[in-house]
Amino acid sequence: MKRVTLRDVARMADTSMMTVSRVINDSPGVSKDTRERIMQIIVELGYKPNKDARSLRSGKTGRLGVLVFDIRNPFYAEMIGEIEDLANDRGLTVIVTDTNRSHQKEEKALNLLEETGVDSVVVAPEGYEFKHLERASNSGLTVVSFGVHFPRGDIYEVWIDDHEGGRKAGEHLRKQGVTKVALVMDNPRKATTVGRTEGFLEGFCSAGESQVFNLQLDWRVAYETVKKMQTLPEAFFCHNDMMAIGVLRALRERRVKVGDEVLVIGFDDVFFAEATNLSTLRIPVRDMVGATFEILSGKKSGKIRYVPELILRGSA
Repeated sequence: MKRVTLRDVARMADTSMMTVSRVINDSPGVSKDTRERIMQIIVELGYKPNKDARSLRSGKTGRLGVLVFDIRNPFYAEMIGEIEDLANDRGLTVIVTDTNRSHQKEEKALNLLEETGVDSVVVAPEGYEFKHLERASNSGLTVVSFGVHFPRGDIYEVWIDDHEGGRKAGEHLRKQGVTKVALVMDNPRKATTVGRTEGFLEGFCSAGESQVFNLQLDWRVAYETVKKMQTLPEAFFCHNDMMAIGVLRALRERRVKVGDEVLVIGFDDVFFAEATNLSTLRIPVRDMVGATFEILSGKKSGKIRYVPELILRGSA
């Protein structure tokens, strides 16, 4: 079927294409009767404005790119949901790409979004480096790093203070009298891992023995690791709630009383954390997405910091 054009609407309304354009863009200079007649014809014909043509005139595409580290993680699913809600309110189209835990894919996806044409990009990055984000930002694209902090990067950020979150977890376990703890963490090169690990050790204050396991960020790997441990620690601090779920499953299969014999703390506070009675560090995703859109709209700038809240449930 042939696409209905602006010319078709103008011909049927017996008016100029400029008048139709004014109605579509809600511009002044058109009488009430003419405006209503044109709107009725638009509905009857099923006319849809050509966004690409409009973007050429305005310099804006109305598209927002979103890159996430792992879309299967409920934390990123919640983030995307909040972004799409606010984007819909503002008439923006959201293009989501899962970089599948790969820095190379993250760089490639960012380049592709630039070539495709977006006004801005929100990136929940892998967390190794920031040069590709800085380059895209310097090219004129509005780039916001979501969740991850790069102190030396000249980019906008809405970030979570991983160090402070880790410190709160370590301090809590120290006060509980824990003397032997295992940290189930992600790759040691990543900014989030460094922050959460160093913060925890600072809060724990050498109160006892601590061992760091840097694993693939997969609950199954955490599960298998704990399942094979010959001697269990008194507590686990996990990189995120997904890893904590793997730890909880292994402990329960070993008939360990979680929250009594062994304590467990996660990070994120995704939807299933409360259902599984998991203690965790809560990241205020909705507030952070709101701040992200304030940066995108020009109302805020710089690096906006959020501190996670320690949520204590039955596991710790």
